[in-house]
Amino acid sequence: MWTARQIWEAGRQALAAKEAASGEAPAVIAAELAGAPALSDSFDASSFEFAAQPYRIHFRNGASGEYDGAALAVAFPFDPAQVASVEPIGE
Repeated sequence: MWTARQIWEAGRQALAAKEAASGEAPAVIAAELAGAPALSDSFDASSFEFAAQPYRIHFRNGASGEYDGAALAVAFPFDPAQVASVEPIGE
């Protein structure tokens, strides 16, 4: 199984090869790469201390959902680059 990092690197290499073949990157691809979040801007789930309570996770695409903190503390199933914010839900 491929990791997210390996897929991301393969995509970058494919874009670089396509750019080298055509001379320059199309404006759409260049704009998408310029607007892509840097890896350092992504959410660090390992440093976030999830408690046994519900959390609302907001994603960069505008979607959000409620998830159990105890399960998130064991395994964070989302791409950290797509997480915009994590907020505990008050009881």
